[in-house]
This record gives sequence, C-alpha cells and structure tokens, in this order.
Amino acid sequence: MNAPTRADIRRARRTLDRRGRWAMGILATVLLLTFLASLSIGDTVLSPIRVVQALFETQGGIRMVVIDWRLPRALAAVFFGAALALSGTVFQTITRNPLGSPDVIGLTTGAYTGALIVMTSGSGSGIAVAIGAILGGFATAALVALLIAGRGALGYRIVIVGIGVSAVLAALNSWMLLRARLEVAVSAAIWDAGSLNGVGWQQATVPIIVVTALMVLLVLARRGLWLIELGDDLGTSLGGRVGLTKGGLVAIAVGLTGVVTAVIGPIAFVSLAAPHLAKLIVKNGPAHLLATALMGAVLLSLADIIGQNLVPKHALPAGVVTLVLGGVYLIYLVVRMARRRF
Repeated sequence: MNAPTRADIRRARRTLDRRGRWAMGILATVLLLTFLASLSIGDTVLSPIRVVQALFETQGGIRMVVIDWRLPRALAAVFFGAALALSGTVFQTITRNPLGSPDVIGLTTGAYTGALIVMTSGSGSGIAVAIGAILGGFATAALVALLIAGRGALGYRIVIVGIGVSAVLAALNSWMLLRARLEVAVSAAIWDAGSLNGVGWQQATVPIIVVTALMVLLVLARRGLWLIELGDDLGTSLGGRVGLTKGGLVAIAVGLTGVVTAVIGPIAFVSLAAPHLAKLIVKNGPAHLLATALMGAVLLSLADIIGQNLVPKHALPAGVVTLVLGGVYLIYLVVRMARRRF
C-alpha cells in the first residue's frame, strides 16, 4: 500500500488531533448542560442541584415532574437528534453531496406519507403508524434509487430527484389530509409539525432502544463508511464490497430516520446541518461519527427548549424551530456552494 493511500485511510478514519479532542470535550459539555436545562426549565423552574436530587428521590411532586414528565422527553431529544444527524452523515457520504440528507431527498416526507396512509385508513394505533412511517421511508428510498439507477452523477441527481419525489409526496399528503375526517386531519397535521410534546416513557423507551441498536450497527459498519469516503474504485481495491456496503448503510440510515419520524413526526434540517457543523468543529477531514451524533443531540435539544419557552404559554413544536433555523442555514449553504463553483 503506497503512502498516499495510507494517508487517505488515516484521514477517512478521522483520528482526532489535540484540537479535535478539545472540541469534542466542549461539545459533550454543551450537550450535558443542554440536557440539564431541559430538565430544569419549564412551567416549574428548578435549579440543576434540585434536578439531580430529584433523580434519586422515590416520591414527591418534583420527582414526578423531573422523572415522569421531563426526563423521557429530554432523552428522546438526545437520542433522536443523534439518530437524525448520523442518518444525514450516511447520505451525505454516499452521495458525496452536502445537500444529501434524508429531509432534502424526500425520505421524511415519504415517512409522513406512510404514516398518513395508516391514519386515514382507520388503523390509528401508535404501532401501526410507526410501521407505516418506517415502510414509507424505505419505499421512498427505493423509489429514488430506482429513478437514479445507472445514470451517473449520483450526488446531484439524487438531490434533484429527491426534491421532485418529495414535492409529489407532499401533494399526495395534502390530498389525503383534505379527504380525511376532521379529527384525523387535525391529529396528522399536529404530528407533521414534528414535536416532542407528549413524549413519555411509553412512547420513548422502545424507539430509543431501536435507534441505539441502529447506531451501534452504524459504528460497527464504520470501516465501510470510511472506504466509501475514499471513493468506489479505491474502496473496492482495498477489499471493500462497496455496493453491498452502501445498501446496508442506507438501510440503517433510513431506519434511523423512519423510527424518529414515526414517534415525533418530521424534523427538518437536523440531519442536514449537524454533519456540517461537526466538520467545522472537528477540522481533520470528514466529520467524526461521535461529533456528528453529539451535534445532532445538541441541536434537537436546543430546538425543543427554545420551542417550549420562546413564547410564554404557547409551546412551539421543535420541528418549527428547526425549520426556521435550518432554512436560514440551507440558504447559507447553497450560497457558499455557488461561490465555490464560480
């Protein structure tokens, strides 16, 4: 193996330098502080010390507020934000396009379509809606893959085709909402906003376990992700089965997005922005998986805190906050990409 190839592999493995380790430590500290803030801030404001005390209490009103109401929501924000960020990393790596995230290429819209089909058919149980959302995400991924198969220029084609598929599915979703019963349409519209409101232990426990298992699978498959970052030709020459690896990574990424969407609805731009922001912090090549996961957790946790407290007595869904902030970031990203091309 020649020296340039070894250097490429070292970069792909993202060995952290001293600056990167400091950045990771700071990011982990920010996540811890954000997590404590999500347990402390609300209708009843608690000090961090009181929150920690409540974690070890066996009864009492403060314990109920912290353990039963706020903790499952805070944990969901952390794990779901990390899941969305890692899903975005996989798609951006495979497509070699900074815009190649699940929300841009239509997977979250497809997951919403699958959930809507279940809701409007009368099977409104939580498990049925979750299965519908996951299957909708996989079906959309398969459709996009079919439309771009064998045509080259994967990075830009998948974004363009994904945007088109997303627009068609959005129109289909609007049509289903217009034809649905009023209570179903209202419930689906609220779910579409992407909100952690009402997430308790019953709603969060199994999805957190599932996304944790998928993230572990992604970590185990990280060598394949490194080889894909090096390019298909070099990855194949190093013994990687690039086609099979891509299929497995896409399945993991779609699963992460589908599970999160099934529980809290579509959350825009976390999967797009988190990998880019992680790269700004960890400066040595492609974003570190851990840094990306931490960044996604911080973004969704902060969005939920902002949504709950920005307007007194009127909580905003986290998806609305990420949509506003992510839209601004998307404009910046597109402008920066255009300037690089000219």
